[in-house]
Amino acid sequence: MGWKSCVECCGGSGDTKNEGEEVPVEMGEEVDEQFVFLEQFPTDKRVENPPVPFVGELSVPIDVGRAIDVEGEILLHATRFSVNLACGSTPASDVAFHLNPRFDQNYVVRNSRLGGRWGHEECAATQRNPFKRGAKFYLTILAAEDGFMVAVNNYHFCSYAYRTLRLRIQTVQIQGDVTVNSFEYHMTESYPEIRPDMRDPVVTISHTMPLSESITDNVVLPVLGNLPMGLLIGQELEIVGRIKLLPHSFFVNLQNSMHMWPHPDILLHVNPRFHASVGYGVIMNSWSKGKWGTEHKYPLLFTPGRPFSMKILCKRDEYLVTVDGVNLGAYRYLSSTHTVNMMYIEGDVFIKEVTVS
Repeated sequence: MGWKSCVECCGGSGDTKNEGEEVPVEMGEEVDEQFVFLEQFPTDKRVENPPVPFVGELSVPIDVGRAIDVEGEILLHATRFSVNLACGSTPASDVAFHLNPRFDQNYVVRNSRLGGRWGHEECAATQRNPFKRGAKFYLTILAAEDGFMVAVNNYHFCSYAYRTLRLRIQTVQIQGDVTVNSFEYHMTESYPEIRPDMRDPVVTISHTMPLSESITDNVVLPVLGNLPMGLLIGQELEIVGRIKLLPHSFFVNLQNSMHMWPHPDILLHVNPRFHASVGYGVIMNSWSKGKWGTEHKYPLLFTPGRPFSMKILCKRDEYLVTVDGVNLGAYRYLSSTHTVNMMYIEGDVFIKEVTVS
């Protein structure tokens, strides 16, 4: 998936625990054995104001399209909390997915504990920590085809590839410095789920409505921009921003849906890569009929720490991409440009302005 291209595990911060090493505080604490049984699935079911620690048993396995929603509030002096999708109801059970916001370190760890051992933790994401002390939050964990997808307050936060069979998951465990207002387990048709009582993640971008007029606060990635008229032949999309000092990668998608699941068709995926592990250069590609096409590689015309202007011109049978007035390359699109109605930007970049002309 396009949005996975800039997610990288943070080296040197693994969470693997050997014998004699300290057990994470979330798993070292006793878990309340009086778990809640969620009956009558697949009917949607909510549990209101459960006590923390909370263990909710799932009466049907997690399958593709099932979502876990947690609405709550972080304690004012919180250190950390965790949401575990576990293969049992005891502290010793395998943990298929461990989501662990750490306020003392200001990032969110994701990991699995299988056979009594923690695996390699992941901590890179679209934001270091979207959870804030003393603030309310709305968390969604979706089971997709290849892994979990996590959204916080309407925004996709990270993806996590399955490390064990999702059918093994029996309970959801919530512990730590948090109160829970509601917990829900249900089927969904799209992700992320957009809650009307929270900030709309979609902004409008057109020749009459540039990004700066759609967003009053600082631009926070990812940016999901609605193109009301699409990007028609002869029109040009300009993105102005600055590359972060130590970038891994970023990408720009022109796609046909605001949702990340089911996977949208992507007519153009522009992915500058700055890290040796993925190769230096700019990749252009497209996603259609459930798979990526053939990658096309171009020179890296972006410089870490420097501002840039990237323009995408829609021609009759191809997109022409330029960076700071220099031709980067052309990419032939495989379906009608009329299907493009959204722009998606994610990664190691600051965005200042987006316009269509």
